[in-house]
Amino acid sequence: MLVKNKVKLKDKNVAVTFVPQDSEDLWYLYNLLRVGDTVQVLSHRNVKKGNQSQIQKGKSKMEKVLVKLKLLTEDIDYVASDNNMRISGKSIEPNEYVPLNSYHTADVELNKDLTILKEGWDEYDMSIIDDLCSVEKKADIGAVVLQEGVAHICFITETMTVLKAKVEKSIPRKNPQYGTRDLDKAMNSFLTMVEETMMRHFDFDNLKVILLASPGFLAKSLYDKVLMDSQSGQNSNDNKQFNSILQNKAKFVIAHSSTGYLQGLEEALQDPQTKKRLSDTKFSEESEALSQFQKALNDDDDRAWYGLNEVTKAIHMDAVKYLMVTDQLFANDDVETRRMYISLTEQVKQQGSKVYIFSSLHESGVQLNQLTGIAALLKYPVPDLDDSEDDEDDEE
Repeated sequence: MLVKNKVKLKDKNVAVTFVPQDSEDLWYLYNLLRVGDTVQVLSHRNVKKGNQSQIQKGKSKMEKVLVKLKLLTEDIDYVASDNNMRISGKSIEPNEYVPLNSYHTADVELNKDLTILKEGWDEYDMSIIDDLCSVEKKADIGAVVLQEGVAHICFITETMTVLKAKVEKSIPRKNPQYGTRDLDKAMNSFLTMVEETMMRHFDFDNLKVILLASPGFLAKSLYDKVLMDSQSGQNSNDNKQFNSILQNKAKFVIAHSSTGYLQGLEEALQDPQTKKRLSDTKFSEESEALSQFQKALNDDDDRAWYGLNEVTKAIHMDAVKYLMVTDQLFANDDVETRRMYISLTEQVKQQGSKVYIFSSLHESGVQLNQLTGIAALLKYPVPDLDDSEDDEDDEE
């Protein structure tokens, strides 16, 4: 997503222009738009071409033209399965082809400007814009592909690979007189540069996978150096980031590539063995949360609950430690259902608890779907969450 101008939380009546680039961007925009917002969008319209006399005599021709619509939003329609989003409302600015107060519906197209004007931008709006603009927040995988003297540091989302930095250093050849002394010194300096660049760009807590790929054993050498430096640097001024690396070392995946350039990264990602390891690592945190939930469920200690009603009650009690939801629920074609699940996840985040979104394409997501698709591990035991309102009324 491209955002052509910025907005501050306290700004009023500010217009922001977005350029959606994929279906995920449309979903974010759908959650950003509200009835009553003003939108400006380009849309194709069939109009009659010809002079007034021709139009009156029915001899004019219909021609499709591109018009700029400025609408007061009355309805927003989004169909996830079709990657289609439409905005309906009345025109508040007339032009040659669009009368004032005429009713129109416009498709939001990829790679085309959409301008939104709100009376005020709230914190929820700002968090959506932040997610829209941040490749880092969309990315599940941080990757480094390298060979002697060159490294590329990237983020990988579901739809694209984004190069964040390139590291280059001249590496001398082995000297007959001094052996590998200069080579080893240069390589150590090079790996240090790569390590420092990774630490500047990667959030090791939020990334689900850190992929290191190279010809030979260079990726493994980088991994060993990062771990060794983190262990020795725990007591330094930068110990927070070193601790983060050590706590997330299970996220690292070492892969082989024939080159340290970006085509080597694509090569590594296509390797079946690497794909499996990426999948297992990417969903390891969710799998661990589900494992804790299943243990509590088997122990029958009133800390594990599943089902929408039970989980909603627990959320309202601020009793949730982990909320687990499958992406299948968010992909529901019913708009209100999706909004409800978004609202529940936002409540849990605001309470300072963890939310896990499970992929239905992974085994852990399949298991959660078998348990209604929504479940929660509680902070403390809460019995009888499955009691119906009728039962409670009878007891009274």
